[in-house]
Amino acid sequence: MAIECGVITAILLIITIVFFRTKRPKWGLATLPVMLVPITDFVAEILLHRAFRLDLDAYWVIISVMIAVAASCAWIGFMAGSFAHKSTKISYIGIANAFNVLLAAILISDFVNNQ
Repeated sequence: MAIECGVITAILLIITIVFFRTKRPKWGLATLPVMLVPITDFVAEILLHRAFRLDLDAYWVIISVMIAVAASCAWIGFMAGSFAHKSTKISYIGIANAFNVLLAAILISDFVNNQ
C-alpha cells in the first residue's frame, strides 16, 4: 500500500498547490492535515522497510498510523476554526476525519493480513 499512499499524498499535494495558486490559502492549509496518514504509511513502508531494510513489527506500524490519525484529527479541528460558517466546519471535520479513519483501517488491515 506504500505506492498507493504515495499517489494519494501526491494528489493531495497538487490540490494544495492549486488552492494556494488560486488565492485560497485557507483551503490549501485545510488540505494539509489530510496528507498526514498516507505520508506516514509511505515513509514507514518505503523509507524504513525498503530503503533501510528494517523489519517492521505490526505493533509499531499500527501505533504510528494511530498517532498520525490522532494528530491529523487534532489538526483538522484546529483548521476548522478558520471557516466562517458552521455548516462548512461540520462538513470539513466529518469528511476529513472519515477519510483518515477509513484509510487507517484499510492500512492496518492490509498490513496485518500481509504479515
